[in-house]
Amino acid sequence: MIPFFEKEFVTERGWITSDEMLNYVAISQSTPGIIAVNMATFIGYRRAGFWGAFFSTLAVITPSIIIITIIAAFISNFSEYVYVQKALSGINIAVAVFLVSAVFNISKKSIVDMIGLGLAFIAFLAVTVFDINSIWLILFSLAVGIAVKGGKKIK
Repeated sequence: MIPFFEKEFVTERGWITSDEMLNYVAISQSTPGIIAVNMATFIGYRRAGFWGAFFSTLAVITPSIIIITIIAAFISNFSEYVYVQKALSGINIAVAVFLVSAVFNISKKSIVDMIGLGLAFIAFLAVTVFDINSIWLILFSLAVGIAVKGGKKIK
């Protein structure tokens, strides 16, 4: 959803800036819930206040609820079929590509100095090698950001 949101709301519609997009991604990752719903809520609120947040959230969750309900009713009938299993494998690959693309695009904008690069490297190792909970990474990065940037205004 992140590449879609960036293309749609930053590039094509100009509803939010790239910096706002980065902030919304960071907050959406840090708050409970699905990132797409959180982002839709933030962008809707930014555009039209409470009702914008309400209807954008509703617009994001309604199709999923309908599709998941339909799939849940029939999944046991189709899950054994080889073609369904292969289709799901293909979908997994496509999702992985979208995630890598989103990480690459966000990292180009987020990692602007050696401290950011170091934090990204530490976070990558912490998650992939040491299986550290993401809340600790967020708190660690918050502390480093405050310690290094202090009261300075960030570009």
